[in-house]
Amino acid sequence: MVAVKRDEISLWRDSQLHGGMEILQATCYEHAYPPHFHDEFVIAAFARGAQRTRVCRKTGIAAAGTIMIIAPGEVHTGEAVQRDEGWDYCAFYPGDNLVNEVAQTVLSGKGEVNFGQQGIRYDPAMARRMLHAASVIKQSHDILEKECVIYHILNLLVSRYGERTVKGSVQGVARADIRKAIDFLHCAYTQSLSVKEIAQVAGLSEFYFMRTFQKTTGLSVHQYLTQIRLMRAKGLLATGIGAAQVASDVGFFDQSHLIKHFRVHFGTTPGLFAVASL
Repeated sequence: MVAVKRDEISLWRDSQLHGGMEILQATCYEHAYPPHFHDEFVIAAFARGAQRTRVCRKTGIAAAGTIMIIAPGEVHTGEAVQRDEGWDYCAFYPGDNLVNEVAQTVLSGKGEVNFGQQGIRYDPAMARRMLHAASVIKQSHDILEKECVIYHILNLLVSRYGERTVKGSVQGVARADIRKAIDFLHCAYTQSLSVKEIAQVAGLSEFYFMRTFQKTTGLSVHQYLTQIRLMRAKGLLATGIGAAQVASDVGFFDQSHLIKHFRVHFGTTPGLFAVASL
């Protein structure tokens, strides 16, 4: 008997929202998100069921009526607490520049916006507003309506849970040698790279580098590089470039290699993402 796929994951980039914000609406049962990070904030709201998550090595349960805020660069995972029940949720991915611009208008103090270490909060009213906002943005063709909806959500979230401090997010600052390696990966992601090459940039021996990189970032160096390539791929796909060309441009072996990793990390295909984003 062929198994019925119950996951319905819609991920798209809206080019009308602040240079291209990504939004997600999903029902997940079988799909499990591997350890990954985003360059943007992850702001999610949960409507049904429950997701087991790990953010910066801290585990938690995001159930119906909760919201979750994850800072840029924080490694996290997600899977159903009970596969037969799954979970429904939406998520917005605003850049840190946008979130900090909002913070300047609603918060006192100085420094970057910080949401503290409590990643999951029970706030049913806020969750309902966010779920409604995701539906409006998906269905509306009116840029003003969409901009007002996302501004309203960010204003509420930042004013309720944010603060402006100089202490930064919970992830802290990466040690300088690992930061050099990360910067190198962001510049050289299109190339075929070896551990030796990357370790030399950091000025560390290969095995010490691999162990230190994993401990510092929460990902292996290969997983981190794959994340960079996927983020760059989404940007190109949203502009209408074909998946085969994108795969070549960002460093994947071929289109099937891109599709494989795209499905694992996002629960959808490059083609569906591109169509939804145009």
